[in-house]
Amino acid sequence: MEVSVSPTYLISIIATSTVLASLLGAALGLFGQVWLEKLKHKHKKEDRKEDGAKMELEDLIKTIADILEAIERINKLIDNTTTGLRGLYYDKIQYLSNRYIAEKQVTFKEIADLDKLYEIYKACLLGEKNGTLKTMVDKVHKLEHVNSKPDHQTKVLETMREIMGGKKSTEPPAEQEAT
Repeated sequence: MEVSVSPTYLISIIATSTVLASLLGAALGLFGQVWLEKLKHKHKKEDRKEDGAKMELEDLIKTIADILEAIERINKLIDNTTTGLRGLYYDKIQYLSNRYIAEKQVTFKEIADLDKLYEIYKACLLGEKNGTLKTMVDKVHKLEHVNSKPDHQTKVLETMREIMGGKKSTEPPAEQEAT
């Protein structure tokens, strides 16, 4: 059996297939364009994310630098404060030691207080450990230790008696009555 095809039919099949191929090509081209645009958009979005991440990283680095700068300022302030306190403690320990040495006696409480000041000076303020203050504190430790010292009024009366040539009184002064 022989099949006969008319030339018009063949032309219409060829034309149809050409149109279908063109349509298919156009559809694929359009799909390709849409797909490329989506890829570009995706890359732009990723670039923006990377830019955003880069900006966040730069902001974080700046913040860390600011924090480090603030820490440095605080450390300098602490160093200056420590230096000032060390000077005040030095002066106070020296003053008290000289006073006790001049009085030639020290109470147990005074020696305990002086030792506490000296320990803070050495340990917390990183003051000298074997210098002038150490020598002075050692001299104070060698003084006569007494339970209590006479009050200021008694000292004045004893000094006046010494100046006038009288002997020292061992009795406490009479209490003054309040008026």
